[in-house]
Amino acid sequence: MPVKEQQFWKEGIDEKRFALCIKNKIWMILAAALAGALFSGALYLIVRQATKGEPQYRAEVLFFIGYDIQEEDETLKEFINEYNAYTWGDMMKSDKVILHVMEALPDVERSVIEASVSTDIASDPEFLSAAFTTDSEELSNRIGAAYVTAMAAFGETMRGRGLTGIEAWKTTPAALVRPENRALYAAELGAVLGLLAGILGLLGYYVLDDSILLADDFEKRYPYPVFGYRTVRAERRWEASLSANLTYRAKTEAFREVELSDVCGENADFDALRETPVVLLVEWGTPCGRLLGHVIETLALQDVKLLGIIITGADNRFLRFYYGDLRSRRQDLQNGEKS
Repeated sequence: MPVKEQQFWKEGIDEKRFALCIKNKIWMILAAALAGALFSGALYLIVRQATKGEPQYRAEVLFFIGYDIQEEDETLKEFINEYNAYTWGDMMKSDKVILHVMEALPDVERSVIEASVSTDIASDPEFLSAAFTTDSEELSNRIGAAYVTAMAAFGETMRGRGLTGIEAWKTTPAALVRPENRALYAAELGAVLGLLAGILGLLGYYVLDDSILLADDFEKRYPYPVFGYRTVRAERRWEASLSANLTYRAKTEAFREVELSDVCGENADFDALRETPVVLLVEWGTPCGRLLGHVIETLALQDVKLLGIIITGADNRFLRFYYGDLRSRRQDLQNGEKS
């Protein structure tokens, strides 16, 4: 009897079998998520340590900018909002301001001063927050102090042109900049990626695994019957079914049961196997679905008649969950009739 064409990708997924197969492997997904979190967190800390560079110190100044504005002057109000939103960062690096700073700091290059400046506009356009960051605490403080004077001078030049003056309302001495530690975010991302990898890995394992767990696993691929199951713990349900099938078959022809290992091993005695039709004993859960194809073809070439297989060492709980517990169902029916 020829072997069926094996197109495993067309077999589909038995959702119930899948659930039973992976329920004891959920820990692998959780372990993958934990491993991903630990790896990502550790990698982030290593990269952060390797790239942090020299310590940075930041001094801050909060400037108040006085505008010559009337309540009804909507055009000037719009000008103020645009000016604050886009211009102050560049204005503080322009010649009108930075030349005053350089006069106070003749030993500092312009590029260093410009690189140190960063600005932020609060919701109130009359307040400008400026930060001065360098690798020296003293230098950051000096640049901040120089800008306090330079911005006040610049404000004076703008009187009558929309400004009434610029003054420092709060000066914060330079402090060590502590880069934000995003190790927790990195660990969370790693956990999510690890979780996805674990799920995909488990799905891949399930697809590639060709263990014989159910009669369907064999009969979908090969044109031979499964006579039944021999479970780890003898259970009348499966013993009776198997015994009935074998007894009926024995009425038509004699046969003998042969372990799969005795057929596919190098010491297989095909002369003896040819004497009587055989029923292969396949161990439950053994990854041998594809191996069986080779064995069946070999038996056919050796003129050994194969009648079918028996799945041995089957897990009682697995079969009970998959096929259902007839005893519980019968008890429910009896209770229903009594009520």
